[in-house]
Amino acid sequence: MYAVKVLHGYIAKDGHRTRDKSPEKLMVFTDRKQSEQFARRIGGRIKRIESAEKRC
Repeated sequence: MYAVKVLHGYIAKDGHRTRDKSPEKLMVFTDRKQSEQFARRIGGRIKRIESAEKRC
């Protein structure tokens, strides 16, 4: 899973920047290509995140 990182935060599901790293609140992409295209459009970068299920 990938999240889009901008400045000192991430893009949330509502489209705003947030500093919260929980995957439940972030806009999450499963496809790397799709996340890269979105990040390129808004001037961010992608970061691989692990889901909450994998951590437990």
